[in-house]
Amino acid sequence: MLLAVAAAVLLCGSPRSWAQGDGLLRFTRAVVVEHSVGDLCWSSVPNAGSYELYRRFPGQDSFVLLASLTDTHYVDTLHRVVCADTVNYYVRVDDTVQSLLSDTVGLFFQDDIPTAPCTLLLCSVDTLLNRVRLSWNPSPDTDVMGYYICMGSPCLDYDTVWGRLNTEYVCREDLTLDEYAQTEFSFRILAFDSCFQASPLTPYYHNPVLNLHVEPCTRHVHFSWNRYINMPDSIQSYHLHYTLNDDTSERCFYTGPDGPYTYDIDFPDLAVHRLRAYLVVYSNDVIIMALSRVHTFQFASVDTAEYVRIGEAEFDNTAPAVHLTMEVDPDFQGADCRLMRAEGRLDDMGKLIWSPFATLAVVPREVDPTPQQFMEYTDREIRRSVSAYSYRLDVGDICGQLYVSSDTVVVQLPVVEEGNAWFPNVIKGGDPDVGRFCPAVVSPLADSYRLEIFSRMGERVFLSTELGECWEGNDMMGRALPQGVYVYRLHCHHADGAYKNYQGTVLLLR
Repeated sequence: MLLAVAAAVLLCGSPRSWAQGDGLLRFTRAVVVEHSVGDLCWSSVPNAGSYELYRRFPGQDSFVLLASLTDTHYVDTLHRVVCADTVNYYVRVDDTVQSLLSDTVGLFFQDDIPTAPCTLLLCSVDTLLNRVRLSWNPSPDTDVMGYYICMGSPCLDYDTVWGRLNTEYVCREDLTLDEYAQTEFSFRILAFDSCFQASPLTPYYHNPVLNLHVEPCTRHVHFSWNRYINMPDSIQSYHLHYTLNDDTSERCFYTGPDGPYTYDIDFPDLAVHRLRAYLVVYSNDVIIMALSRVHTFQFASVDTAEYVRIGEAEFDNTAPAVHLTMEVDPDFQGADCRLMRAEGRLDDMGKLIWSPFATLAVVPREVDPTPQQFMEYTDREIRRSVSAYSYRLDVGDICGQLYVSSDTVVVQLPVVEEGNAWFPNVIKGGDPDVGRFCPAVVSPLADSYRLEIFSRMGERVFLSTELGECWEGNDMMGRALPQGVYVYRLHCHHADGAYKNYQGTVLLLR
């Protein structure tokens, strides 16, 4: 045993009603042999019937009789903890002549034995409160006043639990797992005695954490969890429990103490819309178990648009092009729209034969559409050899999988004559009736019209890219040209799809 020897401290003064023995009655030994044991010896007084030993603890107002002895030796084992302070003693004796008092001595007691540590029993999740719950085995010391809990790394102040046998603790509401859903908390605990001496900290302990990850627009669920180290006995197994939708029967996957700490599940059935899962860690004796937070996952909704429509589809013969106005349910936050198109051609019997629908364009939607917002698209890939076009708008869900389609809209193209052109061969300059050179073109397209006039010497005297613009016998500066033969050249794209070059001569008379 560790001996902590303290010299006797002599205090001035004496008990008020007794005479000092003038050295006849005195302490010969006063030492602390353990942190709570004092060894006291005093001189023998002749004819003494008994010796009365008095003691006063720190904070007491007066001395209290401790023992009445015939011996001059006493071992005082303190049952009250004295933390680095002095306990005072004196002895009184009555002989045949007088009553004597000894000197007063003080023994300095100091609890210098380290507090025995506690051992953590469990770090789990209270599924009702949705908070971390700690439990531990109490310190074997009887002088333990409570336990100090710290959190994090480094270990920072968190909370205090008072009482040696109060060995459970639920974390405060500021650590609710609704906010820290996938957090692994670190805890350490120490015991402290009435002298506020601390035991060594326990190792770090962590709560079981179950992570759940689902890739967007898939039904592949990846579970993963941390390796649990808190069991006082070894870990036997990890059990992953999960239920689907509102089913009450649980499904379970389990693995041994060495993992793997992951599990993957595919749910191809679109009827599965909700998943509930939690992890249980069992000790080797299957008596203690630690739980993770309960996860509830809602798969992406299969919500579809209330309505999808093509409001207008107008054919522009001059381009040619088809202008479309489309509308989608503004409350539906789905994927981009697909504009589908089919071509209709007349067969030999005059019957319209349709090609399969194919994607013409992907039309992006507004981030926050309003009822006044419509989508517009212009189809410029028009072929005049086609008799009709049919349009349909498809709108998928947020993952672009489940589509809602509008009604089809058919745009009939006008019948196009075979492309051709006629040219006058004589004009008379300045004549209001026959003084202009104006080609007559069947179904021309403005985007490729080009008319040029050249002199016999090859000089260009006129250029026009505007339909209906005529040559009146003047040069590029507007001056009248002399009588003679001139060459014309016309490049023209007809509505039937034909691109033709025309060339000839015209006689200018004056």
